[in-house]
Amino acid sequence: MLNASPWKCALSATVLLATAAHAYAPAGHFKTEEQAKKYCPNDVVVRVDLTTRRFYAKWHYLYQTTGSPTFACRREALEEGHLPV
Repeated sequence: MLNASPWKCALSATVLLATAAHAYAPAGHFKTEEQAKKYCPNDVVVRVDLTTRRFYAKWHYLYQTTGSPTFACRREALEEGHLPV
């Protein structure tokens, strides 16, 4: 890679960072509410805020906020250390 062009190095770094960011997503977390419902049909689906480590139930006013939502099962969110609001 010593003779690689700067573009190839930049592309490799971008792919590596994207892969690392994707790998950070905890298991049992989903981008859509429907995916989470299929994964845990007998549990309440909550919206998890990974930054604040809080989660919101569907009836909470912050459940449908903008941004990149992450949905999970309530039981798993509690086990991971997230706190209910």
